[in-house]
Amino acid sequence: MVVRLWRLLAVALVAVADRVKKTYVYDSVLKKVVEKSTTRRNNSHSVHILSPFTSPIDGTRIRDGAQLAAHNKKHGVTDMRDYSPEFLERKQNERMSLFNQRGKKDRLNDLNRAYETQRELER
Repeated sequence: MVVRLWRLLAVALVAVADRVKKTYVYDSVLKKVVEKSTTRRNNSHSVHILSPFTSPIDGTRIRDGAQLAAHNKKHGVTDMRDYSPEFLERKQNERMSLFNQRGKKDRLNDLNRAYETQRELER
């Protein structure tokens, strides 16, 4: 009797599984479309291995991720590990562009415009 119930339950589960709507997503690692349940999840951007350290901002001891998050929020700062190498390279290129000839001309134009605007306001 119990075996018969288990068989009926197994048949019912298979029938339900066949009717479940499947979702597919593009896996950028495999370069193909796969069923969503088979995709790997990469949460590395939110997981930091943290060894205790002393904050250079206010001298408090940071021991875990929750303390780091609260500290960053309190002081309006972020962790360098939150930024990708591409982002850092792009920002470095933007800073370096300030030192080329065109950047110099842009800075001079901005200074002249600010000076003229202030002069107009004083008249």
